[in-house]
This record gives sequence, C-alpha cells and structure tokens, in this order.
Amino acid sequence: MRYLTLFVTAFVLLGANHWKLVLKNGKTIECDGVPVIVNDVYMFRDSEGRDGTLPADQVDGETTDRVNKVTPAPRQWRMIGEPVRQLAPEGVSAWNDADFDAEVVQSSTPVLVDLWATWCGYCKKIEPTVDEVASEFAGRLKVGKVDIDKSPLTARRYGIHFTPTLLLFEKGRVVATIEGVAGKPAILHMIQSHL
Repeated sequence: MRYLTLFVTAFVLLGANHWKLVLKNGKTIECDGVPVIVNDVYMFRDSEGRDGTLPADQVDGETTDRVNKVTPAPRQWRMIGEPVRQLAPEGVSAWNDADFDAEVVQSSTPVLVDLWATWCGYCKKIEPTVDEVASEFAGRLKVGKVDIDKSPLTARRYGIHFTPTLLLFEKGRVVATIEGVAGKPAILHMIQSHL
C-alpha cells in the first residue's frame, strides 16, 4: 500500500509527538513524530534523534495503526461518473488542476493556496493554522488546498518541490511564498500587506 491512512489523520488524532512504528519482524521503533512515507519509503526520526528510512514492505501498517490508535479516514462517496472531490474544512476549498485557474488565477479576491500531500506529516501540522486563517479572513481572502499528487500540473506549473508550500495570489500572480511549516505570525505577515 503506497500511502497509508495513518499519515493523513495521525497529527489530528494523536496530538502527541511520539509514534510507534511496528515492523513485520515484530520489532518496534519509537519515533519522535509521525513518519512520512514517500515512494514506498518510510522516513522517520527515532526517539534518540537519529534519522532513518525503511522500505514500506518492512512495516506492519495495520499493527502500527492499532498501536497508535489511528482510525481510517471516512470514505468519500460519489455518484457514478462524478469526480471525487477532496474533503476540506469549512472555509477552506479543495481545488485541482481542472478548476485551479477559475478559482485562483481569475479570482478578484486575494487567494492563499496550501499545496500539500497526503503522505506529508508537516502538512497536517500546518493545517489547523491554515484553517484559522481561512476563518479569520473569510470574505477578504479565499483559502484552498491543492493535493500535489492529484494535481501534478499545478505543482509543476508553480515549481513545487516542498510540502507544505503556501502561495499567496493577487490578481492572478504569486506575490508571496512560504515553504515548510510556518507559524501563524509568519502567515499573517505574508497576507496582511495584500488585503
């Protein structure tokens, strides 16, 4: 399984920094946070601060989910022929390659775009802050998310190499960028001069 549900929901459900990664051979690795999985490779930092990687086929995903008390994400139902839309918090839209220009580039309102990926633990860490900004600036700022794996054209178009990346658009062009996890003060500083 390339991407596991546990990485999508881990930060929300746990709220803690510690994580147990259970291997198929029965061993357990204590991690200082939720591992990230990229191209079927787990990347983690153990509780002693050492970085490590493991092929996904060495990890027992079901046991890891159970030990860390992770529940599966809710299923997304759709009508036959209707595209599946990502679920987004209230106030935060979910955009893709097909609707990006209409929603972002052609917007008369400034737009904050959170480019993220389901396997990115840091994306989950910044998500509550982006949600707060969306609520606080409702009506003055559009806020939306773009999953770079499901929208590779948009990611390529804007040269996205890191997740999360926040792009601030004004009148169809990028006027500010933040790469990586940023605190709320940094995000507010980025957007306030454009509102």
